[in-house]
Amino acid sequence: MQDRVITAIGRLALEKSSQTDPYQIFVQDMFPGQNYHMLLLVFATSKNENSRSISFKGTDMETVSEKNYEKFAYRKGSARGGDITFTTKLSSVPTKFKTFAKQQLKVVPKIAKSINLQYEYELFKTLAEYVNQYYEELEEKLTEEHNALDKKAQQACGLSLKLIVDGEEMYLSDFKTIRYQILTNGTEGKSNKYNVTSEGKNQQCSICLEKKDKIHGFASPFKYATVDKTGMVSGFFNQKNNWKNYPICSDCALTFEVGSNYVQQHLKKYFYGKSYYAIPKSVIKGDVKSLQKALNRIEDIAYQLREGHVIKQSEEYLMRTIAKENNHFTLNLLFFEENPTTKAIKIKLMLEEILPSRFNRLFVEVPEIINKNSLYKGALTIKKEKVNLVFSFGILKTFFEEDFYDIVNTVFLGLPLSKEVLYAKFMKVIRQNYNKMQSSEGFVENTYHTLLKTHITLAYLIELENIKYNHKTNIMDIIESTKNKSRFNLEKFKVFVEQNKSFLDEEYKIGLFAVGILVRFLLDIQYYELKNTPFEKKMKGYNLNPTLIQNIYKEALDKIFKYRSFYEYSDLREVINYYFILQQPSIKGLSNNELSFYFVAGLEFGGKFKTEKVKEEKSI
Repeated sequence: MQDRVITAIGRLALEKSSQTDPYQIFVQDMFPGQNYHMLLLVFATSKNENSRSISFKGTDMETVSEKNYEKFAYRKGSARGGDITFTTKLSSVPTKFKTFAKQQLKVVPKIAKSINLQYEYELFKTLAEYVNQYYEELEEKLTEEHNALDKKAQQACGLSLKLIVDGEEMYLSDFKTIRYQILTNGTEGKSNKYNVTSEGKNQQCSICLEKKDKIHGFASPFKYATVDKTGMVSGFFNQKNNWKNYPICSDCALTFEVGSNYVQQHLKKYFYGKSYYAIPKSVIKGDVKSLQKALNRIEDIAYQLREGHVIKQSEEYLMRTIAKENNHFTLNLLFFEENPTTKAIKIKLMLEEILPSRFNRLFVEVPEIINKNSLYKGALTIKKEKVNLVFSFGILKTFFEEDFYDIVNTVFLGLPLSKEVLYAKFMKVIRQNYNKMQSSEGFVENTYHTLLKTHITLAYLIELENIKYNHKTNIMDIIESTKNKSRFNLEKFKVFVEQNKSFLDEEYKIGLFAVGILVRFLLDIQYYELKNTPFEKKMKGYNLNPTLIQNIYKEALDKIFKYRSFYEYSDLREVINYYFILQQPSIKGLSNNELSFYFVAGLEFGGKFKTEKVKEEKSI
């Protein structure tokens, strides 16, 4: 990750911060960037003559946001030891409450006693005894309240305490013991973890690159690797030597911590279901003004999204907004997955120093060019209204669900992409939908809509030059319409080919496309005459090869003449003769995916090329 960039953000955050107590630097927002529920166990306690009494008052539920999260004093801990304070993510009541009651409640009184806070020692000791006595009843009450939440709320819910002490409501941040606990973990924890101290002396910091008296081994706030497992640290698996893997000095550790909190709270975004951090960096080193402007812009975008100001394509709104900025800063996009148990981050993709001008090219300029194609106008129906198909990365994800990080990397960096890879991706989705259609299992997208998405995907990648296409193919110059009772509109076909040169950029592609049109005519005729389409079985689930496509053409031609006049298809046959029959040497060398793709494209777009006289034969 861009550690130096994050420390620069941390320095800015510290300069702007109005915090007066150092412990607040290390308090974390449990679910950054969203509002969530905090389930509170409420206890009342008062001091009698020689003892302290306590009673359970029930539970309370509060909404937590970036404005009030600090009072709950949350700080992430380890999977084995629980979080640092009582406040924790409530993923499982039995597990979390056990950690709270059996581990944390035993630790806090000891901490209070060690720093001579007798008042808080007695309070937490009394609380621990009460919880131990009424453990089952408290767990049952917590379970009941947690189960009352819907599933979405349960996934973003925390557990904490509220104590009514001598009539005054107090949260965890009101107790000196809890503040000390957080501050100690945030500072001493940079060198101490797993009962091991990892420190270097007079060594170079990996962030500021200066030689410092003390270097910490556990100072990174991001868990890139799990250093409590054998093989995860250098020095013959000795955790004491972890500072050699990731040496960070005390000064950088503090700003790194603040910066990481800012990144996690304000710069965590989602891109079609994938988590990422959008981390800005000024183009000129030390340009604090540009960095601050970038941070303000990103926060402003996040505010607009939270307030519901943006409805359409919110996943790409940040990119399209950043595209309007000058190239005074770049964005580092770090896509990651977080282990829900260990909280370790697994980096899936790192796109470094992307300029606003590149965002403009990817999310504004090129989509505006390709979206103009008349083929996409009113192509979709949403809530009974015709809407235009427009390009988005969500369309790319349709075909690259399993390789989404790869296609994002390819597109952002302008890397070459094999057409054969695309054809394989396209046909996988088309065949899956076709098979579902036959078995009536699950959601099935209309194949015509899927073909439109393949068309716009190809157009996007060609315009970006991720894929090359043949600019020199001469299209349809040699064939003239016979105008002899034709059921095929040759002029419409010519216009389509001319307007979609990047899609049909080879003569053999036109031929395969034309065969698909012929079969579409046949299927529509069969459905009109028989209310059935027996010829569909010949297409083998769209898994075709050169021999099968030859047989399909011959049999389709034979079948169609049984229903209609030989002369009514002379124009289409001329197209097929020139671009399919004469192109057999090229077609024989094609992959099954490419061949099948252009045939299916013709099959789906075929209804566009009927003459007025055959309107009654609607495409099925």
